[in-house]
Amino acid sequence: MVWNLFLAAIPLALSFVLFRRARHLGVAWWVTFGAWLVFLPNAPYVLTDVVHMRGDLRASPSHAYTLAVLLTYALYAAAGLISYVASLQLLRNFLHRVAPRRCVLPVLAAVHALSVIAMYLGRVVRLNSWDVVVAPRSVVSVLHMPHPHTVALLAGMFVVVGIGAYVVGAVGDKTIAVLRSNS
Repeated sequence: MVWNLFLAAIPLALSFVLFRRARHLGVAWWVTFGAWLVFLPNAPYVLTDVVHMRGDLRASPSHAYTLAVLLTYALYAAAGLISYVASLQLLRNFLHRVAPRRCVLPVLAAVHALSVIAMYLGRVVRLNSWDVVVAPRSVVSVLHMPHPHTVALLAGMFVVVGIGAYVVGAVGDKTIAVLRSNS
């Protein structure tokens, strides 16, 4: 879990570098953007680690331990979603500064869709972010016409992660607004 949280923090850190302010979008910026795009799915990917929770709960020796497991997974999922949402919000703000308004939503939806596909490739196919560089053939080998069940799973993941991201973003925006009004 610690390793996955570290991987989830990478896109957030890169977001602060990439999307801070509009500047010349040279080769270094695009390479960093590529790294951001490759690592971004690690943030919502932590939600898929819930598959391990069942075993942790079964091994629970007490109610207190069960509550600790549930709290740990909840905080873990929240940290991943917050990293994902903050990264996308920084991208959104950047796009509002540098791109036509009509491009913002399609770009965000495409980035979200790519993230969901990458989450699937990580959890089901067992690929890692760095496989894009160190094992590109293994990544290319899975690019074929998906089974209808896979399409349905991806659509469900797109909606569920999207709703989670929307809720976290709305709560974050409201919290920031309240804090600003009280200062």
